[in-house]
Amino acid sequence: MSKVIDFFKDYELSNKIDGKLLFNQSLAKFSWLGVGGIAEVYYLCESFQQLEEILTSLPKECKRTVIGQGSNILIRDGGIKGLVIKLGKNFQKIQLLDKIITAGGATLDRVIARYCEKESISGLEFLSGIPGNIGGALAMNAGCFGADLNQIFFAAEGLDYFGNKININKSDLNFNYRFNPLASSTIFTQVSLMGSEGNQLHIKKRIEKINVDRNLTQPKGIKTGGSTFKNPDSNISPLKAWELIYKSDCHNISMGGVSFSSKHCNFIENKQNQSANLIEDFCKLIQKNVFAKTGIKLAMEIKVLGER
Repeated sequence: MSKVIDFFKDYELSNKIDGKLLFNQSLAKFSWLGVGGIAEVYYLCESFQQLEEILTSLPKECKRTVIGQGSNILIRDGGIKGLVIKLGKNFQKIQLLDKIITAGGATLDRVIARYCEKESISGLEFLSGIPGNIGGALAMNAGCFGADLNQIFFAAEGLDYFGNKININKSDLNFNYRFNPLASSTIFTQVSLMGSEGNQLHIKKRIEKINVDRNLTQPKGIKTGGSTFKNPDSNISPLKAWELIYKSDCHNISMGGVSFSSKHCNFIENKQNQSANLIEDFCKLIQKNVFAKTGIKLAMEIKVLGER
């Protein structure tokens, strides 16, 4: 038995789990792509205090991994060693104070957008176009339609992977495009966002337009992983990732049922329930071909987790 499983077997003997604790849990259902191996230990967390205690007590050599809604991750077929953490419903509360919206890390982005519509708070409409939860959105500085988390971020609270409390203000973070420097070592349990007073009808119309545009340009109702590759820095190329893929004649490439969406050639579709390894191989092939044609190496926006 592994060290992480031993730890939790002992922990369960003297502690009530607030949430759910599962051993050797398949992770395929936690990824929009519908693939992935097992987690040694899967912990659906419903208590900040218990999460703090577990992270503090868990042997430091045991790996920690956090997942959100699974909209932009690829979990490899070999699974994830150590502890996999997912925040539960107790981390989905929203509060409003002086145009500052504070939401639990597991709150869905679109739920925050609709809450702001109801409260006539403007500036967060773009969240309706981002799949996933606000903790995950902050972790990758997610964005769409010309806006991102950096523009509305106010503060956040959470824990590092060893149970130390973290309090972050906007000035503490050096955001880059689809990058947050704390993402690889922090669990964001609460996020505060800054809006402005707005007109409810105008906010509603902007949300509706974003949703219409998203449905027209992105696949829906199929196994996908969101944007596959990051757009390159404008100093490197004025072209976006999808334009480089199209220019390199990669938009029609398929590999065993894995291909790009006909709506958007930076969105992978897993039409035949293929393996994570095959999807990863497809991505590497696209990177290789785009580099050969343009000299530009596309970086993954989908986060690849686990072992092959």
